[in-house]
Amino acid sequence: MLHIDPYRDADRLQTAALIYAAFSDKFQRARRLSARLQWRLFYRLWSWQQSGSRERSFVVKQDEQVVAAFALNAAAGENNVGLRPRTLPIWRLCRRYGWLNVWRMYLQIAVLQHTPAAGELYLSYLAVAENQRGKGVGRRLLQWMNDYAAEQGTGRRLSLHVSRRNVDAQRLYRRCGFQVRREEHYASLGLLFGQADWILMEKRNGEATCAK
Repeated sequence: MLHIDPYRDADRLQTAALIYAAFSDKFQRARRLSARLQWRLFYRLWSWQQSGSRERSFVVKQDEQVVAAFALNAAAGENNVGLRPRTLPIWRLCRRYGWLNVWRMYLQIAVLQHTPAAGELYLSYLAVAENQRGKGVGRRLLQWMNDYAAEQGTGRRLSLHVSRRNVDAQRLYRRCGFQVRREEHYASLGLLFGQADWILMEKRNGEATCAK
């Protein structure tokens, strides 16, 4: 049985590990760092970002284990006051992991932050554990988000970015009623992630539910 709960600090380690594994093709681009050190650097930077985030973060648990995680972000002032982020010991991190690795991963995390417009509920990320893929978990979570958006008021729309390369994710989003709003090209994301072409998709609440 899967349970969707608000993210808590007690979930930090499991959630960060899940996100890192799900997006490893984007974050594992460090130079001269072992896999263990790459993970530690990501954990330090992600934990810092999360400490001051305005996102509404959720975890999905099965038998007390985090098997999926996602975050929704709304426009400033829409009941999403952020906390003051912890101090980031940037120079200590640079000495330990190398300044190029630290700044690359810092920028990778920073540039993925989207500023929603009024009435927009943005899916910042959706990560599902490998052993849960192909079981309809993503579809169920997107349906939950659709219902959640509807509860926030009329006119609300759900939006997200997906890599143009990620054909499977695009197929899932279309089955859940998302439509392409525009295609975007970012040279900076090409340098940071090796993926410069992205698609902005959205759907209005109350529109088609996820097809099986």
